[in-house]
Amino acid sequence: MFLAVLLLAAAVFSFFRIKNEADSALAQTRARVDRDNDIPFTKTARSSINNQQIQIWQNTQNVRAVVRFRGSVFAATDGGLLQLSEDGKLVRHFTVLDGLTESDLVCLAVFQDRLFIGTRSTGLLTFDGEQFENYVWRTHPTKSVNALLADDRALFIGTFAGGLIEFDGSRFREIKAENQSLTAINFLAQENQKLFVGTFDDGLWMREAGSWRHFTTAEGLPANRIVGVLANGENILVGTDLGVAETKDITEAGDKIFHTIMILPTLASLVKNGNQILAAKDNGEIFALVGERTKSFTPILTNGLSPNFTNAQLIVSENDCWLIGTQGIFTRERNSFARFGNSNIENQLASNTISALAVDANGKIWVGTFRQGIDVFASEGRKFTHLENETTREINFLLPDKEFVWAATAGGAVRFDKLFRAENIAKSDGLLSNSINQISAAGRKGDLFFATSRGLSLQTAGGWRGSTTVNGLPNNNAFTTLFYKNSLFVGTLGGLAELQDDRVVRTFSDANSALTHNWITALSNADSRLFIGTYGGGVFELTASGELRAFAAETGKFIVNPNAMFADGERLYVGTLEGAQILDLTTQKWTHLIDELPAQTVLSVTGDAENIYFGTTGGVAKINKKYFRTQK
Repeated sequence: MFLAVLLLAAAVFSFFRIKNEADSALAQTRARVDRDNDIPFTKTARSSINNQQIQIWQNTQNVRAVVRFRGSVFAATDGGLLQLSEDGKLVRHFTVLDGLTESDLVCLAVFQDRLFIGTRSTGLLTFDGEQFENYVWRTHPTKSVNALLADDRALFIGTFAGGLIEFDGSRFREIKAENQSLTAINFLAQENQKLFVGTFDDGLWMREAGSWRHFTTAEGLPANRIVGVLANGENILVGTDLGVAETKDITEAGDKIFHTIMILPTLASLVKNGNQILAAKDNGEIFALVGERTKSFTPILTNGLSPNFTNAQLIVSENDCWLIGTQGIFTRERNSFARFGNSNIENQLASNTISALAVDANGKIWVGTFRQGIDVFASEGRKFTHLENETTREINFLLPDKEFVWAATAGGAVRFDKLFRAENIAKSDGLLSNSINQISAAGRKGDLFFATSRGLSLQTAGGWRGSTTVNGLPNNNAFTTLFYKNSLFVGTLGGLAELQDDRVVRTFSDANSALTHNWITALSNADSRLFIGTYGGGVFELTASGELRAFAAETGKFIVNPNAMFADGERLYVGTLEGAQILDLTTQKWTHLIDELPAQTVLSVTGDAENIYFGTTGGVAKINKKYFRTQK
């Protein structure tokens, strides 16, 4: 009997020893995997730019996220961060001048008493109420930070290209599903100890107790773009951009565990507010789920939405139910939604993507946008009017010409008088194409030159004429023109042409000149010098000897955005994908302007007697010329 007990004890001891060794090995393996998935990062405290000579003009109506933090409501927009009071009044608008790394903000979450902000291209920001800090993953490019989810233990970060990242307050690590990175994450949620990861085009991933499941249309989802996941009793509802699906047991195996309960094209959000399930379409239409056996959605009223509302999203947090999108913030009041606070858009830009700028003869600032027409401002920032119709929408260039202002658009040319009355000129009037890239007025009295996608159109007192490759242009896609020393220079997709008396007398390309890139995007006459901007080769100059010389040795090669060059007699300002390059025409020194801009991509530049205006993909920077004189 004693021997049997001894043998049993030895067996038990051996079992626990083996188990402990296995557990230890497993723990070591998990620790090694965790270390392998650790992401090295840098954290940088952001300093503000306190200079009264710089102003930022932005639109803050396109709201991507809302959260409460330290007694205020914070809103992430594509024009910076807003701090609002409990009743919706603006407390502060944070811009790049306050420490933001960029203006295009995507998502928000509160974790460990800090506000975390996901950006479009510059990683993760935190805000403690006074200062911003920037986290950048050194070896882990993420593109956009699309979704944030916080619990008591960790912050989950969904990225477009960098996978699913977990942050515990001190370290970042990537969470992989079945040893693969998750991409194009656009939604995160937790329900009943399950972590749900929604993607843009790869369906839904679910993690439970360390195991992963993957659901797509093959399992019955209406579509693979996930916009919401929530528990409805014992069931799980999944919102996709084509409708809502339901399952009673998400852990079961099988091909069709989901069944569609409602088809709702352009569904953008699915949430639970109290005991009610709400669905929102992209245009802001909101529906409530009713019925148990025969489910349907009934409309809910939203007050104050205009027909062009887009990018709708519902956000539920504690006692709040918000509707956000391109027209700001709306909050639920009983069975309807109403605007939260004052919209305060009277003097805001129509859009933050500024594709053209000009100053007219009366000092008004004309601001052309990529898709929302034209705003006209006084120099101090007061808006006079907004101009937009089917033709005046996609603005490529603005030209002040005596008492008129010309707009080059994707639908033709438009001439505005002092009362903002418009006269349209289209292909039917003599243009080679309705797609106008630029307009210049120079040379003989009354002559106008239109750079179009199908060649150069000339309007003279004698009528319309056209110039194409048949007449010697290097390429029919003309982007820019400039009358310089009795010659008309035309920048095309295939090189630079010089015209005299409407005849091409010389062309410049990489085959016969110092040009390294044939796409000519911009021309500028500065201090009796001709500067040529290219797509990829930076800036060139036409010398007195008639040859081209490059500035790549001083500036490096870069992309000059179409018609994003301006000279004021002191400097040449060049808009690029990474800020503005500025040439001091006296010292011949180049400087780089980037931190002062609301976005890195500068699409347009203009100026008046006192200020230079930079149009970016994040709004307008108005910088007094004194600022440049102090920068050495």
